[in-house]
Amino acid sequence: MNLGWLDVCLRVESVIRSREFYEGLGFQRAEGDDAEGWAVVVNGESRIGLFEPQFMGDQRMMLNFRGGDVLANAAALEANGYEFVEPAQAGKKGGGSAKLIDPDGNHIFLDTAPGETKKVPG
Repeated sequence: MNLGWLDVCLRVESVIRSREFYEGLGFQRAEGDDAEGWAVVVNGESRIGLFEPQFMGDQRMMLNFRGGDVLANAAALEANGYEFVEPAQAGKKGGGSAKLIDPDGNHIFLDTAPGETKKVPG
């Protein structure tokens, strides 16, 4: 099963302040919009999603697997006994999403958009 690439997502109070902090550590913006309250920063293969509270709710951290076949992966996981808190659903224009929670309460989000590719700085 290929879940896609992994972004570790953090809830931040200010995407600008957090993005600048991670840029000081050598990360570069690959995606996002400060005005919308989110950014994805990259350093080599390390990817961190920085999301203001409106995107993360009460979660401080979430694993986001992107770009995989969400519907097929969710079906395979369900067949192996995994339960989803947000069942797999296809997007209106393709793609899809699903959410499950690991035994320690960490949220795991599977999602993809039509034609989505792993973005890099530049």
